[in-house]
Amino acid sequence: MLSRKDFTQKNFPAIVQLTQGTKIFPETLLAIAIVESQGRVNGVWYPGQGLVAKKANNYFGIKEGTGWDGDTIDLPTPGDKDKISTFRVYSNFSESAADFINFLKKNPRYTKAGVFRAPNYQEQIIAIARAGYAESPSYTEVITKVANQVERLTKNIAVNFTKYGKWIIPAVIVGVFFLTLSQNKKISYE
Repeated sequence: MLSRKDFTQKNFPAIVQLTQGTKIFPETLLAIAIVESQGRVNGVWYPGQGLVAKKANNYFGIKEGTGWDGDTIDLPTPGDKDKISTFRVYSNFSESAADFINFLKKNPRYTKAGVFRAPNYQEQIIAIARAGYAESPSYTEVITKVANQVERLTKNIAVNFTKYGKWIIPAVIVGVFFLTLSQNKKISYE
């Protein structure tokens, strides 16, 4: 089980790569994944521990929908109007996240609601809710709160990379240079 912090740190690189060029903010995607996939274990909420995430690697709660030809699973949804729902099944977290982005892009209601024009993740979350993604009236507030936490955690990740990452590339170049130099130089003991 991963805490929100660990889940964020583990999935941040994949999320950044997946959202690149999509106009979806990484904070939006991670926050929705955390909230939609969480489940309670010993009184504590953990991402990825919800029934749909555990049974289907579906971290966004995406239901089957028209045009889906992948695997599905029927699971109980006591909080929804339908008490049993059919969900999409994925191989892993990245596949689930990629399909969620595709889901948003394919459904015109998200474009119409301004999801891809949002200047920041807060407004993007409002636009996703306005488009009807979730039934809960507190959805925007909950996702925004988690996205704010994600932003703080990812800033720390970015700061750490910036602080130490600037030394990685020069160190690798120097290492490769000396390795190449030592392999090309013939040492003779005659």
